[in-house]
Amino acid sequence: MTLDQIAQIAQIIGVVIVAATLIYLTIQIKQGTAQLRSDTRQTQLENDQTGIYKFVEFPELGRVFSQEETPTFPEKTQLFFWMIGQMRAREYEWLQYNNGALDQGSWETYRDVIYFVLGTERARALWEICAVYFNPEFVKMVEGMIANADTTDLWDQLAEIR
Repeated sequence: MTLDQIAQIAQIIGVVIVAATLIYLTIQIKQGTAQLRSDTRQTQLENDQTGIYKFVEFPELGRVFSQEETPTFPEKTQLFFWMIGQMRAREYEWLQYNNGALDQGSWETYRDVIYFVLGTERARALWEICAVYFNPEFVKMVEGMIANADTTDLWDQLAEIR
């Protein structure tokens, strides 16, 4: 075997090793992406559950969102910070979607919670105050969503159930 033949065999082996390495790295990247998406969904679930449990802990929040009487300052404060928490979760999901860590279907499911959070006139008035604390592009997206959206009568429906 000549030196040229050995060099050619070494090159072939090198190409095979590089190809195998690229295949291995591709598999690792796919697994990493799947793990990132799983972690993102887990965080979103935890955020949603926290918001839901706040309503279990403080059921009067729903009443305060929809009542005709002006809420007290402490009630407005509760609504304001609950809304910031819920909208911050939506902003996080929006950022994850824009970064490719969240697929469109999942994003749209989480996004639609905005219609609930901003489902009353009072909630929309509070949003006007707290929107400055959010990403301007997210705010633009939210305001486009609710611009022509009807308010919800969920709170009235709940009140009427016997």
